[in-house]
Amino acid sequence: MGYGHEKGNSVQGSIKGFFFDLDGTLIDTAEANYIAYSEAINNVCGVQVSRQEFRKTNGMVYKDFLALLVPNITDAKIEQISVYKKDAYVKQLDKTTPNTFLLNFLKNMAENYVTVLVTTAKKDNAAAVLARYGLNGMFNYTIFGDDVKNMKPNPEAYMKALELSNLNPKEVIAFEDSNAGIMAAQKAGIPTIHIRSFNEN
Repeated sequence: MGYGHEKGNSVQGSIKGFFFDLDGTLIDTAEANYIAYSEAINNVCGVQVSRQEFRKTNGMVYKDFLALLVPNITDAKIEQISVYKKDAYVKQLDKTTPNTFLLNFLKNMAENYVTVLVTTAKKDNAAAVLARYGLNGMFNYTIFGDDVKNMKPNPEAYMKALELSNLNPKEVIAFEDSNAGIMAAQKAGIPTIHIRSFNEN
């Protein structure tokens, strides 16, 4: 796993909680997401999307990246793709990879620290991943994309996590992989560790 503190952040005082992103941070879901979305896009719109094209959309909200991947796509088509992708995604979870180091860290910290899942993935998709890796009981609070109006890089999800946990930003460390997620945590004033890559072993 490669990681490092983002510039401009310094951890001060006693740490009482850890906030975790899901996709690309705790679990590498990139391949499962690509297969499910590419299948959905091709089925609904007849457009084939390459891995390279899809990779460029990392951290973007699905409505925004679908508009980039499929020119002139309608709102109705976007919602059709979203529904199709949800069903296709759960069939691809064997293509996901756990961040073993960070998962072990989470499990060790969960007993004595406040742990919060802060993801803007839809609840159903995220719940399938959590169940696969036995993470349902690891968090004091969970925040999904369904729980916020504004997705990352807007800090709303992290502000909600601070409110629920009753912690101030300097009492928390966040773990994020995407630029959008890092920006969201930083805008909330939370010191952030950037997960750049990880291996299963």
